[in-house]
Amino acid sequence: MIDIGITGGETKIAGELVRLLINHPDASVKWVSSHSEHGKLSRVHKGLTGECDLEFGEPLTDEVELIFNCDSFDSPLCDEALASNEKLRVIELSRSYGFVEGSGMYGLCEINRKFMVHDCYGYVLIPSAEAMAVLLALVPLAKERLLHGDVYIRVNFNNCFNNNVNISSIKQEILTVVKALDSDFTGNINLEEESGVSTRGLVAHVEVVAHADIDSINDLYNKYYEDHNFTFVVNQKVEDCDVANTNKCLLNLSAQDGKLHITSVIDALLKGSAGNAVHVMNLLFGLHEKVGLALKAQVF
Repeated sequence: MIDIGITGGETKIAGELVRLLINHPDASVKWVSSHSEHGKLSRVHKGLTGECDLEFGEPLTDEVELIFNCDSFDSPLCDEALASNEKLRVIELSRSYGFVEGSGMYGLCEINRKFMVHDCYGYVLIPSAEAMAVLLALVPLAKERLLHGDVYIRVNFNNCFNNNVNISSIKQEILTVVKALDSDFTGNINLEEESGVSTRGLVAHVEVVAHADIDSINDLYNKYYEDHNFTFVVNQKVEDCDVANTNKCLLNLSAQDGKLHITSVIDALLKGSAGNAVHVMNLLFGLHEKVGLALKAQVF
């Protein structure tokens, strides 16, 4: 069993993590801490009523081998714990930490999976949900150095995290990862916000110059993602309800007038944060990627 601690226990991300972990066959949640809450978790996360008897408590870092950090105020605590225990892992989900290249392994499993299964210790930084949706649409092209010119993106920034979205930070995160995959990329990342009606779903519309026919591009994407367990290319229109309550990303590609249009949909609280964090945990501890993440889509 993996002994786990969770900081920022009052957040929606932490609540989603607990929901996943109490049903994970290899996870044991030892404590959930909060600077603002006390008593049973189910008092804050009502969906946990009848599911567990966990209560908010002290962050006893020496009792766990993995910490999910959902509160930036606890980052110093995690740093101290890492300094004293070289085998501790910290999966960073605090959306206010900011993406800093080189500050930890970037937790986009679709590009860093093989590195996570080889004795990776220290910090793994979970991507922002917005960057996750966009990057999954761009990675196959970037890996093949087929991104030329500017990238135009429209994302519906939903309110599931109850905070303001920093567009410039997300743009920088996307650009940094793209350039790490293709150092010759010189285009701009143009990101626009559009309103969304879903409280969980996140839809990204991405447009780039198409330098191949749509069949070849579809083949490229299908080949890249064929051995990944959570990202799929589909031929029909995709909507956020198709991935609600799952750890999946669905991609739909089309081409018109020399432009490639990619629609990417994810559940912002799962694939965009808590579900991806559990995916990372599975890799770090040598488990199958899908353990604890075989979730039912709630289309209706």
